[in-house]
Amino acid sequence: MRRRMQRNIWIAATIIGLLATVLIGAVRIHTLKKENEETQVRLEREVQQGIAKEIFRLHVVANSDTEEGQNLKLQVKTGIVDYLEEVLGEDRSLDATKEGVLTHLDEIEKTARQVMADRGYDYTVTAAVEKTYFPDKTYGDCTFPAGEYEALNVKIGEAKGHNWWCVLYPGLCFLNTTNAVVPEEGKQKLKSVLTEEEYEQITSTTEF
Repeated sequence: MRRRMQRNIWIAATIIGLLATVLIGAVRIHTLKKENEETQVRLEREVQQGIAKEIFRLHVVANSDTEEGQNLKLQVKTGIVDYLEEVLGEDRSLDATKEGVLTHLDEIEKTARQVMADRGYDYTVTAAVEKTYFPDKTYGDCTFPAGEYEALNVKIGEAKGHNWWCVLYPGLCFLNTTNAVVPEEGKQKLKSVLTEEEYEQITSTTEF
């Protein structure tokens, strides 16, 4: 009887030990998984912040999401891009691009108002250089990760519609990006201002 009891105690202790080992292993796996996820998020945030330091975006926000509002947005952005290409050119540095935009904010607003007036609209328009949060955005076959970027923000009327955006520096706005593909020239521009890791993240076909 005593031997049987000892045997049962030994079996129970063995089972408890196995369960404790499994539980500890599960906790360790969960902890490692959480640490890996946190590390991945931190690395992605660092890469995004590195990218944000090297580019300057143009952001045109429509008055509304009506067909009329969206068409007007595209006409305004075309007018602004044409104007900026004329006054900035394609080969300015990042600082020179920002400075050029800042010194021509009034003219940018005037250009937008003229485009609208030519089409019978008189919405208000504001242009400002400011930090702006962007979700993941795809430009041709390049994807820029979500985060805060410095941008020239042009807001039409109530600015409640979807936006149009491009990269003002380096000058992807001024390149022909038909067929939703950034031309090789544009990729070389990005490659020249980004680190290898940042460039690979932008041009990767996997999710950021």
